[in-house]
Amino acid sequence: MSTRWHTSVSAPGRVWGSFIGAWGLLTLLPFLPALATPRPRSPYFPLCVEVLVLGTAVVYAHRTRWARAARLGAGLGLGLLLLYEVYDATVYVATRRSGILYEDLQYVDNLSYLLLDLWSWRVGVLAVLALAGMGGVGRLVAWGLRTVGRTGRYGGCRAALLAVHLAAWPLVAVVGPALELGPVNMTYQSSGERTRVRTTTARAVANARASLRLQTMLDSMRTAPVDSAYAAYDTLALDRRPSIYLLMVESYGSTLNAHPSLRAPYRALMRRTDSVFAANGWHRATARSDIPVRGGRSWLSIASLLTGTRVGHQLLFNQFQAAADDSTRTVPHLVRFLDGQGYRTVALQPFTFERPGLPVRNLYDFDVPTYRDDLNYRGPSYGLADAPDQYSLHHTHETHLTPSPDPFFLFFETVDSHSLWNYGLPPYLDDWARFNEQTEATRSPHPNAESFPPVFLPDSITAPTIYDQPTPLRYLRHVAHELRVLREYLVEKAPPGSLVLLLGDHQPPLIDSANRTVPLHVLSTDSTLVAHARRHGFTEGLLPTPESPTLRQEGLYSFLVRLLAAHDRGAAPADTAALPPLRPRGVPPSLLVP
Repeated sequence: MSTRWHTSVSAPGRVWGSFIGAWGLLTLLPFLPALATPRPRSPYFPLCVEVLVLGTAVVYAHRTRWARAARLGAGLGLGLLLLYEVYDATVYVATRRSGILYEDLQYVDNLSYLLLDLWSWRVGVLAVLALAGMGGVGRLVAWGLRTVGRTGRYGGCRAALLAVHLAAWPLVAVVGPALELGPVNMTYQSSGERTRVRTTTARAVANARASLRLQTMLDSMRTAPVDSAYAAYDTLALDRRPSIYLLMVESYGSTLNAHPSLRAPYRALMRRTDSVFAANGWHRATARSDIPVRGGRSWLSIASLLTGTRVGHQLLFNQFQAAADDSTRTVPHLVRFLDGQGYRTVALQPFTFERPGLPVRNLYDFDVPTYRDDLNYRGPSYGLADAPDQYSLHHTHETHLTPSPDPFFLFFETVDSHSLWNYGLPPYLDDWARFNEQTEATRSPHPNAESFPPVFLPDSITAPTIYDQPTPLRYLRHVAHELRVLREYLVEKAPPGSLVLLLGDHQPPLIDSANRTVPLHVLSTDSTLVAHARRHGFTEGLLPTPESPTLRQEGLYSFLVRLLAAHDRGAAPADTAALPPLRPRGVPPSLLVP
């Protein structure tokens, strides 16, 4: 025993330094992803009980036949611990929720395609540096485990380790739950009780339970009754059919009206934008829409709006795709309804293009789906879609909207305001067709108060080089540019009496947001259309106010159908019960399951 332990409580100073340094390193490593991202940290920081258990095993296995196995097991455990923390932090940054593995595995192929889209020599260098960093972390972990085993032979070090255990376990088992330490975790909330997960192990267990609940929910939907409320819409026959724009602005979220560095310039931007529309005879009303996702996955937001059911999970979206491919089933949705009313339905999705193993799908049966390769764009690349939104929108208008006398429904999923806002802003040209004459991209012009059309941001924001600005200001400038493109187009080219729904697809990634809401604007030169929206509580103008209501995204399908039916009947109907049924919370998702 004497060769294994030093029984004296004392230990040399350098031993104490190595012991504390190694424990500090091993304990800090699992917290690095949370420290580097907005994901909430454990309330026990800097205590990590998983590292405490693994390190203690190494200490007491030292100089036994189990020493090597203990170090290997602890190293593997630390690797898995760090891997899980990186995974959970990455999910949180992208979606503002904790990990649900059963759901997140569905995004592996999407992530691969995104990396291919973003690939450049800089990304390659970062990938090499990341691999080198992983190797360095592995060496540090190995050194730390050897060091805690070697220094743990001293009685003083073991006494300190025992003291940490005596403090840690009452804190984790009793004090933390009693005082409700840590923030409420909404991802793993399954009942009225507030759910808190304070350790990595607790998060992993909650992740597994959430995955099982999701699987059970999907299985139960196959036998659940289908709400047939939307079938009643098939009996409608609209005589008054205004052209309709559904403009979903990428990452246009309510954080613009709440973030301390964005609120003032955003409100000034919207006031001036509102005045331009008012001067050109447009009536405006504003609410908020509660989106089922945050930070990304816009296709789920789109599906929720068009189908009238809340599609908050990729697995549910996959079920909807399978149902759409089933020729024996007809899933009701907004595009199908408008097509039945004689609308020419056009989708403009410039970031959609065929990739190996990922074919393009006209999931909602638009009459004219317009994707990246349909735009006849020959100019330089201005971001993820190559063509800037000004070009895409005007090209689609001239090619697919102007030639037909029929009323149209245009769904436009914008791209210029897509994160990470590091491509640089495209210019705004007097003639959109001249983008095809350019041979080199003219990125990030510096519009000022004299620029036309005005961008409605102060020179203090637009004068600096955008690449040197913090992320929130880069985001604001991209949204302001997007709103300028849409504003100028609508004032110039939208047919008289058109109905416009302009909203975000989700809150932005990389920027903190308190909720999942996005601004929702209704505009028209026909005052009666906007008046119907105001009867639903929409407030005057484009600037959201505390009184602006929040509508759930899945409720917008029935809201729009009901608005069109009320408009078709002329003045405000006295008997609203005769209107199509309103489903403010949509219908259950069993509607989408094959």
